[in-house]
Amino acid sequence: MPKKEKSKDRARSAKDTGAAKEAKAAKTPRREKSSPKDRPRTAAVIDIGSNELRLKIAENARGKFKYIENLTYPLSLGRDTFDTGKISFEKVEKTCAIIKNFLAATEEYGVGTEDVRVIATTAVREAVNSEYILDQIKIKTGLDIRVIDDMDEKLYIYKLVSSMIDEELKQSAMMVYIGSGNIGMSVLENGRIPFLQNVKIGSLRISEMFEDIQEYSGEFYVVLEEYLNSFTDILEGELPRHIKNFIVSGNEIAMVAELAQAEKNGVFYAITKEKFTALYGDLKNKTTDRISAEYRLPMEKAEVLLPAMCIYSNLLRFTQTDVIISPQILLSDAIVYEMLFPDEFAAINKEFNKNTVLSARALAKKYGVIEGHSRKVEDFALTIFDKMKKIHGMGAREKLLLQVAAVLHDIGKFVNLRNHYQHSYYIARGSDIVGLNQRESEIVALICGYHSRLTPTLEDENYRKLGSFDRVLVSKLSAILRISDSLDRSHTQKLDGLDAKLTETELILTMTTDKNTDLENWAFNERAVFFEEVFGIKASIRKKKVM
Repeated sequence: MPKKEKSKDRARSAKDTGAAKEAKAAKTPRREKSSPKDRPRTAAVIDIGSNELRLKIAENARGKFKYIENLTYPLSLGRDTFDTGKISFEKVEKTCAIIKNFLAATEEYGVGTEDVRVIATTAVREAVNSEYILDQIKIKTGLDIRVIDDMDEKLYIYKLVSSMIDEELKQSAMMVYIGSGNIGMSVLENGRIPFLQNVKIGSLRISEMFEDIQEYSGEFYVVLEEYLNSFTDILEGELPRHIKNFIVSGNEIAMVAELAQAEKNGVFYAITKEKFTALYGDLKNKTTDRISAEYRLPMEKAEVLLPAMCIYSNLLRFTQTDVIISPQILLSDAIVYEMLFPDEFAAINKEFNKNTVLSARALAKKYGVIEGHSRKVEDFALTIFDKMKKIHGMGAREKLLLQVAAVLHDIGKFVNLRNHYQHSYYIARGSDIVGLNQRESEIVALICGYHSRLTPTLEDENYRKLGSFDRVLVSKLSAILRISDSLDRSHTQKLDGLDAKLTETELILTMTTDKNTDLENWAFNERAVFFEEVFGIKASIRKKKVM
């Protein structure tokens, strides 16, 4: 797991790119020649954030993670996006200049371009001119930018943080990631995450929204608190009553930790509730100018401090803790760790996937899905998926999406039995499922929508707007789920077992049961038509009576 050594974590602002470049070159350590086998592997991430651009260079030296450079450059792209909806090309020019300077630093450390990742988050993602921005950066720097979607951004943080905290914290905690434009909240219970909620608010977004009010309001914090309550009050009925711990990561929490004189252990700050409350009380009635002057903060940081503190305070009330735990882990940390330790991160992913199924089950229970039927369909679908590996060309991630869709396929019956599959689509699409990004959530929702009467077609706008790869994926998984659902069409779990056999031309399913299966035979034959169309093989069922 990554550890930031204070002496090596030389975060600083490179405001004068030319001067910074010269200073950087002067300070670059000379590396002794070594064999490729002994040489540490290095990797770099350039993070185009809403408030600043960051460069992090790290190395894997004989299995140990170590940062060797950490540069920041303040540039508020988020203000453009949240205020006007698009980023000015003057700032795009500035962004390209900063990236070029960062690339010079990576070259000095011997990081090849193949080991440099460039990512962008909310400011670029939500800008209406994002495609033009990405094109300009590509032309001027030669780099492709990966725009991280909102859910993926939080998932990277959750995965790394949850792998680092101790078992006591994992038993009961609210884990929060607060970005410039979005907040992600999750609950840890017994080491698992059954609940996740995303809200499209954040420290910078709120600061921009209420900029005019802040100028004339004597109690600006009251406006912020009332606004936030309108989003978080609904959590009263969703969250467990006795959450013991509060774990917060994000851009502003390190600043809060330093102002509150928090204790630090490795990458973790411990902020006492008493000191946090005192700091918040001191900030409440101060203007941005006064906060900047008294705490010696740059204006861009002073402007988001009070909104950030208000968010923390609002969420802290849902816990019983006396200490706020703050891991200094950002998106760039998680990605550079993934680059240097792919096997370890893959193990974290595999363990985290258990949360995805748990979250889906919790959502199904909330909407009254019949568990017996859901479990049977899930088992049938996974059995068929595994037997068809040679011809469907899908892997573990696609299997997980199928499993989640199987758990949730009847969720729409909560709204109405008539056309319930359509309601299943909308509920699944509008719900946050732990571990799934926005693309995957849309795929799962569509599979739920196609599990019964509807079949994928380009006449469906939601299906049509997918890329060709994802359209085929939805069709394959829908075809498997449809025949799996037909095997328990009566919802009475008649089958004691199911065996699957795959030949070159046919999938043969053998049901073990002593009950009447006429309804299941009828439903299967009806839905097998689409299965044959998608996979190019026939599907048939046979009955084996219980002895």
